[in-house]
Amino acid sequence: MKISDFPVYFKLSHRLLLFFAAISLIGFSISAQSLDAVFHRPMNIPPLLSATFGELRDGHLHSGIDYRTQGSIGHRIFACEDGFVSRISVSPSGYGKALYIDHPNGYTTVYAHLDAFSEKIEAYVKAEQYRLERFTVNLFPNEALFSVKRGEIVGFSGNTGSSSGPHLHFEVRNTETQDPINPLKFGFGIGDNIPPTMRRLAVYPAGEGSTVNGSETRIILELEKVGNTFRIAGGTKIDVVGDVAFGIEAYDMTSGSNIRCGLYRIRLSIDTLLMFSQTMDRFSFDETRYVYSALDYEYFINNRTRINRMYIQPNNQLSVYDQHVNRGIISFPDTASHRATVVISDFHGNDSRLNFDINYIPSAVAKTSNTPGLLEPISFTGISTPMYKREFVHRQHGIRVTIPADALYYEIEFTSNVSTTIPGGLFSKIYSIHNPNTPLHKAITIEIDAENLPSNLREKALITQIGANGRRSNAGGAYRDGVVSTTSRVFGQFAIGIDTVPPRITPVNIRDGANMRGVESIRFTISDNFSGIGSYNGWINGEWVLFEYDAKNNLIFYRFDEARLSRNAQHELLLIVADSKGNSSEFRASFTW
Repeated sequence: MKISDFPVYFKLSHRLLLFFAAISLIGFSISAQSLDAVFHRPMNIPPLLSATFGELRDGHLHSGIDYRTQGSIGHRIFACEDGFVSRISVSPSGYGKALYIDHPNGYTTVYAHLDAFSEKIEAYVKAEQYRLERFTVNLFPNEALFSVKRGEIVGFSGNTGSSSGPHLHFEVRNTETQDPINPLKFGFGIGDNIPPTMRRLAVYPAGEGSTVNGSETRIILELEKVGNTFRIAGGTKIDVVGDVAFGIEAYDMTSGSNIRCGLYRIRLSIDTLLMFSQTMDRFSFDETRYVYSALDYEYFINNRTRINRMYIQPNNQLSVYDQHVNRGIISFPDTASHRATVVISDFHGNDSRLNFDINYIPSAVAKTSNTPGLLEPISFTGISTPMYKREFVHRQHGIRVTIPADALYYEIEFTSNVSTTIPGGLFSKIYSIHNPNTPLHKAITIEIDAENLPSNLREKALITQIGANGRRSNAGGAYRDGVVSTTSRVFGQFAIGIDTVPPRITPVNIRDGANMRGVESIRFTISDNFSGIGSYNGWINGEWVLFEYDAKNNLIFYRFDEARLSRNAQHELLLIVADSKGNSSEFRASFTW
């Protein structure tokens, strides 16, 4: 679809659309103000943010906002409204200690990375952990068990789970669908008068014979701010042959915080036509992994920098795209210069604008673009379903790879090769499965023949992934019926490996014969060289005791509990830690407490 294909009435309709959008924004502002009165703030410290809703994260969209907690833990967490505790989860990773409260108004609020729950909730969770004899729990208490009132203390802020520093991860969800909703819609007193910052513009050749400034692959242009707008640094011009698409690297900051956050709304216009619009108001957890299509995955993998695509790949099913023409792929009708405008807005309406010109140059030379993920595949007779919409199975001697339907975001030309020898420490040749710069939405299945694996090592077998630097890592899996198989959500190099080395247990504050009076807890660090920690259990005097696990710090600890352990007595401790392949280590000690 070309820009010239839109008649005058479309331009008028476009103006009407902008008018109604403005009216809706006014209504939304009123709605946000009223919703602000619905919820109590989750903390009584200044509401400063370190992350916003919908940020492009590694493998997911950020489903809430992160409140800064002044670099410390233990701040009181309040229920935002009357309701009841519907779910409590405790995990060594992810959300850590998290609380879910359902409210009569149809919303659920979520409080994650907590250090502790309120006293009555904490007692319930601990009783369940002892009953189940495990630290990790996912509990759904009866509606009548924990009713809460607006402003009631329900927990204390922390740094548990996968948190990289003390903060409160806070969410608002639709109770019926569990879809996360942008919490800023509810106000919470968070101010912002700082417009977003744009850093780089990505320009992609997007079709047969397409080039950008003579390149058949993506080019990156640095941006600079001049006054209240941005421009391409150095005055670099953009000369285009064929179709083109764009991406933007940018960030936002809120008032009082110097931390770079994600973007709320992105709009791309060519001349007066809105080609692409993306707004982070709401999404489903079922679609969150489409983040790997929303960003330039290859650039992210190689540079750890996120470029937001301002076009939609063929199998990207994200719901955050509220308007687009031709999925954001731009075709020019003539050789004239065209004006492009990118407008990035934060939730509070602060805008940043980038203007640049595109010079279209016609060409009779037809080639295939080397930029992946931009075109729908050409349909040939007998091939009606593109690869990304059907199951694809690759077989060659020694390996079988299955790519399920909807695992890919765009059509690929699958490639693979195999090493000529079996490297030391491995039990198969190394199989290179396509390109690690190609993202996967669903896991593929990898099955490697185990003809070179000794029978006595079958229980210890797994799939090893070999990185670009030669480093080996665990890709999971197990032996069965002559093959070692696993699932993987990345392409790359794989072979059969083993793990026969048990985990390492290092005592931090205990030894045999130790006097532990006056000490709050028994602490160890635990680590494993390959397959990862699979289980950890401790017993005192033959009774199971609760060891909490802080995976990011390799720390486990038992808090002395006088309700379950006698004071002023000698006790016998046994700790057993096993990895995912059944290799185990134990620590024994007598101590006085």
